[in-house]
Amino acid sequence: MDLSINSDLFYSLDSIDTLSDVSSSDCIHLSDLLHNTFSPFPKNLNLCHINAQSIPSHYSELLSTFTSNCIHACLVSESFLKPSLPTTSFSLPGYVLIRNDRLEKGCGGVAIYLRADIKYRILETSPPKYSKGMEFILLELNFNTVKFLLGVVYAPPNSDYFDALEQLLDTHLPNYEHAILMGDFNTCLLQDNIRTRKLLTLVTSLNLHILKLDPTHHVNNSHTLIDHILTSNKDRIASHGQFTASGFSHHDLIFASYKLKIPKPKPKIIFQRSFASMDCEKLAHDAASTDWSQIERIDNIDGMVKCFNSLVTDLLDRHAPLHPVRMKRPPAPWLTAAIRKQMAYRDALRRRHKKDPSEANWNNFKHARNRCNQMIRNAKRRHIHASVENCSSKNLWQFLHSLGFGKCRKDLPLAVDKDGLNRHFSSPPHILDPHTKALTIRSIQALPIPPSTPFYFAPVTEFDIKRIILSIPSKAVGSDGIGRDMLLPILSFILSPITFIINFSLSTGKFPLLWKLAFMVPVPKIPVPVEFKHYRPISILPFLSKVLERIVMRQFSNFLSYNNLLNPYQSGFRPSHSTCSALIKITDDFRKAVDDRQLTLLTLLDFSNAFNCVDHDILLSILRSLNISGSVAEWFTSYLCGRRQRIRSDGIESDWCDVTAGVPQGGVLSPILFSVFINTLVSVLKFSSYHLYADDLQLYVTCGPDEVPEAINRMTADLEAVKTWTDQFGILVNPSKTQVMFIGGRFHLARLAEPLPPVIFDGISLPYCASVKNLGLHIKSTLSWELQVSEISRKIHASMHGLKRLQNFLPYSTKVTLVNSLLLPIIDYADVCYPDLTEELLDKLERLLNLCIRYIFGLRKYDHVSEFRNKLKWLNIRHRRNAHILSLIHSIVYNPCAPSYLTERFTFFDFPDRPQRSSRNLLFRTPEHNAAGYSDSFTVTAVRLWNSLPLNIRQTKSIDIFKAKVRQHYLQVQNDQQN
Repeated sequence: MDLSINSDLFYSLDSIDTLSDVSSSDCIHLSDLLHNTFSPFPKNLNLCHINAQSIPSHYSELLSTFTSNCIHACLVSESFLKPSLPTTSFSLPGYVLIRNDRLEKGCGGVAIYLRADIKYRILETSPPKYSKGMEFILLELNFNTVKFLLGVVYAPPNSDYFDALEQLLDTHLPNYEHAILMGDFNTCLLQDNIRTRKLLTLVTSLNLHILKLDPTHHVNNSHTLIDHILTSNKDRIASHGQFTASGFSHHDLIFASYKLKIPKPKPKIIFQRSFASMDCEKLAHDAASTDWSQIERIDNIDGMVKCFNSLVTDLLDRHAPLHPVRMKRPPAPWLTAAIRKQMAYRDALRRRHKKDPSEANWNNFKHARNRCNQMIRNAKRRHIHASVENCSSKNLWQFLHSLGFGKCRKDLPLAVDKDGLNRHFSSPPHILDPHTKALTIRSIQALPIPPSTPFYFAPVTEFDIKRIILSIPSKAVGSDGIGRDMLLPILSFILSPITFIINFSLSTGKFPLLWKLAFMVPVPKIPVPVEFKHYRPISILPFLSKVLERIVMRQFSNFLSYNNLLNPYQSGFRPSHSTCSALIKITDDFRKAVDDRQLTLLTLLDFSNAFNCVDHDILLSILRSLNISGSVAEWFTSYLCGRRQRIRSDGIESDWCDVTAGVPQGGVLSPILFSVFINTLVSVLKFSSYHLYADDLQLYVTCGPDEVPEAINRMTADLEAVKTWTDQFGILVNPSKTQVMFIGGRFHLARLAEPLPPVIFDGISLPYCASVKNLGLHIKSTLSWELQVSEISRKIHASMHGLKRLQNFLPYSTKVTLVNSLLLPIIDYADVCYPDLTEELLDKLERLLNLCIRYIFGLRKYDHVSEFRNKLKWLNIRHRRNAHILSLIHSIVYNPCAPSYLTERFTFFDFPDRPQRSSRNLLFRTPEHNAAGYSDSFTVTAVRLWNSLPLNIRQTKSIDIFKAKVRQHYLQVQNDQQN
């Protein structure tokens, strides 16, 4: 099969059908009709509603229809959106999408496209779980002193929604003088039946009015009036009506213009520098003539940074000055004038059929509709191919993000108060009692100082600074206005002053004040955020502050590692440590207990917002106890204290707030500082084994089947000690999210006496679970992996749901990139932790891998994929997992930073008469075990796979070359098996 793109797929369809049989006055695009309708009322609130019957399927129609600046909101029923489909994939320029998806059943759902400059608050939404009831979104729009109630409703056919609708409106309507409710009520007012009478009675009792419309739903020769506009004041309706919207569904688009003065939107303007048009030679000449040495004559760090910023800014203002850019984005570049004409012609034929429903008119409409859809598909395909062809990886992902792929962040209007949100982000979740804090600090000060040389910062060279600057990819500009793109063109001239400033900071123990100011960008955790807790902050720090932090991070982590000051069972944010290495450790411990015919009691503790709970005084006391010098302690004090932050989102800024606790959000040093802070927690444990990954604490106790009550008591005792420690150090634990589970063989689990005595934490009985989610891995009590494979399958199909939207529009190479970046990591994550998968589960994973291959090549469900897997040079799921296991064992053999808790599990055969690292000495001993089940543990499987490798592969020290050789080795094995 030729993998190149067939140019025949893009034959021209720019010509349109003849319009001789339709007058030009009838052939008007829907967007023009809306613009002509609303343009006489630019100061009114202009609204429309469409039953879209799938926003994903009719996204191009949305883009081409809602282009008028006069439309303030588009209400959509039957949106067909699912959580797996990101909001960014279906955004309209200038609008924010508020959605309420239907869950656990297809179709349904409601949404509102609201103009982005309008302030709103979500009053109430229907439960997302399908219950055969009405689905709705109710908003409060805020226009200075006037508040407006706006709602969209979709009632499924035959749904008895009247009582629920009456209760909903009776709750909210009395609070608003102005209100409009639009939607598909599936109650035809042309009929005299019980449903019609119920709706009319409800409207009358609430003092609402239904605006008069013609039939809005047309199927064959049936015409019903089921889409309605309800308003609190019909005298304020300047205009209302309906238009044929055959590009969406059988429903007409309905609209209303409400007399309410709407503030004129302010254009979105950003200021940016044009580096592309900059004269680099003149810039270099001026940079060389700038007196950078004046920075060294200043005697304080803040003055140095201020002077440096001023010199750089003045230099760039002359050569790449900030200029205003008005943000505008065309609705869709593939919607050409020819396509819009074809859309208008299609709609005109649909209107003709409504007036004269003959078979000939219907066939003419269908032909025009199909031709229009074909033109849109091919124009979109040509645009996407032209955009991704021969572009760099960076530009490719920028374009894919614009199509809604991957994790892309957009600055959306805040649905909450910005100053309140900033206070929420900057306030610690818990303030430690001063007396308790004083006792804790005294206990830390009483700890013995490690017998090591005190830690001092070493000066850095210009070479070190240059390497770090070039290694930081972020182009974000912090509060100081200095970004990476401003520094790189003049890097050779400013390396000396930057190095001087950083060395001055390290030697004097002062962190620049300007580098302690952070911009916070709030990112919604859920599609429709309405509370502070629904947002998480993304911190934008000054670029050069990251450079200084990386210098300190490298020196401080080397000091901790050299003196073994971090707990060996802490896997968070350490070189060559990961969630996978932590999971391998504990799952193999569980398997070893099963092999010894024992049970394991596991407790997973959930710390609440732990990074923001860190008390600065306690952390500084812990740092001093590690034998750091006075100047280093002073530097960390300066680094932590005096920080401030503000919200900056979509052109708005909040007031500055002081940050009095927690490690800096987004800081390079924050992870290792938190690891140091929590390092002493495990010292209070007396009975439990444990493992840490940042703030994830896993405790487990092994016991025989007859020792279960004693194991529960031991776990409770250790949890009580943990509670005492957290009370002393100011960390909060959430008992409701803490999980407890017994793990063991089926026979021994079946023998557990019911009911089991509870594990107690802080006076609360913790319920036992049949399965837990630990660091992204779903672990069942029997160490079977059906739930993990099911979760992988769910994620793959959810992601595929979004990817398939443009399957036929993307070139082959781009689809490979998408699968490698978005799908395969889901399949591969922690696969080394469960090598004991059954053949049935392995086959399920194989089918998921085949699904990815079918997506790339556009194959049907039952097409064979072996040939296409070979073209991709992919390993099947079994060999793929083996390759991952071998890559990890290679790190254990050759990487000195490999986790000690893994390296100690592997021992080489010892042959004194042979040189070290000989072919025999590169063979591992197989760990002793009793049952056959442990033979499929990571440890035993890794030994077996490593020992079976050819000698030349085992002797390869470079990890990249080793991976390539292993992959080639298994490809050969795979080909031999197929032949």
